[in-house]
Order: sequence, then C-alpha cells, then structure tokens
Amino acid sequence: VIRVGCPGIPRNHPEFYPLTIMNYRLGGNFNSVLNMILREEKGYTYGASSYFTGMKNFGLFVAGASVRSNTTEESLRIFHESIQKYPTETNDEDLAFTKNALLRSNAMNFETLSSLVDILDNIAMYNLPVDYVQKEVDVLQKITLDEHHALAKKYLNPKRMIYVIAGDAATQLPKVQATGIGEVVKYGL
Repeated sequence: VIRVGCPGIPRNHPEFYPLTIMNYRLGGNFNSVLNMILREEKGYTYGASSYFTGMKNFGLFVAGASVRSNTTEESLRIFHESIQKYPTETNDEDLAFTKNALLRSNAMNFETLSSLVDILDNIAMYNLPVDYVQKEVDVLQKITLDEHHALAKKYLNPKRMIYVIAGDAATQLPKVQATGIGEVVKYGL
C-alpha cells in the first residue's frame, strides 16, 4: 500500500474547489493520470487515485494505491514523477474534459433528498455561503489553464510530500531507499 500526501487547505478556503478541479486529471477519476499508468498500463493495482480533502480548520492532499509488493519501488517512482510533472502537463483539451465531466456530475447533486441534505451539511459544517454550489459552478466555468498550472505548482510540490508505504520491509526497504525520493524512516508493528 502506498499513500502520498501533504498539508492542504480547509474546505472553506477560496482555492479548495479550484484544487478539486485541478486534481481531476491527476487522480480524481477513472481516466486519471495515476490510474491510467498504474492500473491500465502497468497492471500494478485495481485503482489509483488522488484527492484534496478539506476539514473545518485544515486540509490534506492524498494520493494512493494498493499495489503488488513486487511493484512497490516502481509504483513509488510513478507517483513521485507523476506529481512532479503534473503542474506543466495539463493542456486545454484536458481542462475542457475536466470541466465537462464535473459539470455533468454536479447536476446529480440535486437529484435526491440525500444529496440536498449533504449540501446543507456542507453549508453548516464548513461555514460555506448558501449559494456555494452555484459559486463552484461559476469557478469551474471560468478557471483557466494558467490558473490550473499555478494551483498545481503551489499545492503539488514534491518536496512537501510524505510517502507512507505499508509492506514487507525485508524485501522492499532497500529498493525504496534506492529511489532517493527522501529520507526513509522504518516503523514496525
């Protein structure tokens, strides 16, 4: 199991929803960069994803996958390289795809009583404006590629990432250390 993460921002921060938009291509959907490489191209996992989660006073960026043990080193490198390259890789076509997909999925936010209650919960829990859903749609429609790239550079800094790997230290620790991605600290249970 590999998890990658770093501090993010609270749910009510003005850049929170733009980060959700920015992350969509990296790991926010089945056709994301991480899933296409780790699942479809390499066959190392059933699924890889990333997301920003915002709480009342803090937030996190999290990416991860459960990979086969013998693919830990290469999977770790793929996570690192994908996050490192992502701020400059997205193009106009990718952003248009993201906007279209998120606009379509946002329409489902009003289809059930449960989804309407979730919207009210968000307003109460995170002190969001009553019209936050419409404001997010406006942000989605207006976000530019330059803004997308700036957000990725600001919040997906590989030097801020912490990598957590759960697995067989006897066989995987030397390989993980050889990646040179960062200081390795072993914890045993």
